[in-house]
Amino acid sequence: MERMIIFFLSLFVLNVHAQQCLNTGFCSNVTNEHQYPTSTYSTTSPIWSTVSAYMNADNYTLFNVTQGNIYEWSYCESVGGVSTGWDAQLTLSDNSNGNNLCFSDNGCGTNGDAPYISWTATFTGVVRLLTTTTNCGWNTGAPYNKLVWRMANGVTPQLVLGVDVSSYEGSINWVSVRNAGYKFAFVKATEGVSITDSYFAGNEVNGTAAGLPIGAYHFARPENNTASAEATHFLNVAQQYITACSLPPVLDVEDPPNGPSLQSFFTSSQLSTWITTWCSTVQNATGKRPIIYIGPGNASYLNNTVTAYGLWIDDYNSSPYNPPPNTGVWTTWDFKQYSWFGTVPGINAAGATDMDVFNGDSAAFVAYVGCMTTGITENNLQPDLILYPNPAKDRIVIDAVNAVPGNISVFNIQGELLLQQTVERSQMEMDISGLAAGMYLVKISTKDGKEKVKKFIKE
Repeated sequence: MERMIIFFLSLFVLNVHAQQCLNTGFCSNVTNEHQYPTSTYSTTSPIWSTVSAYMNADNYTLFNVTQGNIYEWSYCESVGGVSTGWDAQLTLSDNSNGNNLCFSDNGCGTNGDAPYISWTATFTGVVRLLTTTTNCGWNTGAPYNKLVWRMANGVTPQLVLGVDVSSYEGSINWVSVRNAGYKFAFVKATEGVSITDSYFAGNEVNGTAAGLPIGAYHFARPENNTASAEATHFLNVAQQYITACSLPPVLDVEDPPNGPSLQSFFTSSQLSTWITTWCSTVQNATGKRPIIYIGPGNASYLNNTVTAYGLWIDDYNSSPYNPPPNTGVWTTWDFKQYSWFGTVPGINAAGATDMDVFNGDSAAFVAYVGCMTTGITENNLQPDLILYPNPAKDRIVIDAVNAVPGNISVFNIQGELLLQQTVERSQMEMDISGLAAGMYLVKISTKDGKEKVKKFIKE
């Protein structure tokens, strides 16, 4: 247990900005070096703001600074930069005399390829920030990288950022998403009573295998269907993926795509009852309390019965650092969708990815999830059936505490039988070295006629 806790803390508490202000490695006299953008920038804002989305590795930029203030510059995607075009470096110097102040090479971002500098100003004046490629090189033209900066006085909030996706994004490289610093994802499962997102299963399996907590969401169509019917459809598709280690299931409450608004169909009481009926049905079936994705207008229209469930608020044109200004009948929130226009490594919908932030720091997020898949024995929903390690590489151990199993079968998520063993003892090992990486189901058919099912991840 102690090793497990240390792993959690190392996974979530370590800041992605590994390098801050190195005093060696400075780059100078780069061929073709020129000022871009040509403005001299100033800020007193703690919010990351864009310097330019069209940076090359021969550009230097000037910034006004005030002694004693803390300034940060980064190409890291998790704070709004982009480092996917090429591996960048940063050299910070005093523009008045050329004295070098800070250097940063790989510190964050995709594959750790983005530099990050945090510097406390030792004078009031102008600093010069030079961007180079690895080994102090230069380039021109596309692809470009995006540089962001801010003034970060006081304690900098420790953001836990994530994404929400559907079939619109197509196939996603979840390892790239994770390596870029994102910590969670919500993925569309269903809509109404008949639609299943074609990428849902793949997003669940591959996102979980990459080490991200995943939450399944249902796009509600209350103007067309009963809450019970829609909850049943969602559970038929998504319930197998809702575990003690997943994010909560989500009810996505939005106005119908072709109008009119939900408020034109329902009174406040009627819409609130529809929502709570869906949520209670899903909670009773899964053991996990759902959360509700909703915009400020509809959040204010509901009555207080919905506050039994958590809030994921839509505040799309905002900063991840600022709390939402309107949470309706809720007094607090779990997640905020702060942008519809993100660019995330591994996701093909460049400039159109939904971006989310958790209401708390890394330690709070670990507590919120309750557990992570890595290193956890999944033992919460069926305490008489223990399967470990999970994820696993070459073998799994299965312990049926209260019954001797008769047959153990391994299926992929499409329901195809891949492995089967007949055993006569309550604990056994199974060789899974021949399976490809992904999520699998283990079914235990016991001699007393009962069946139990567990999921595991093969690394």
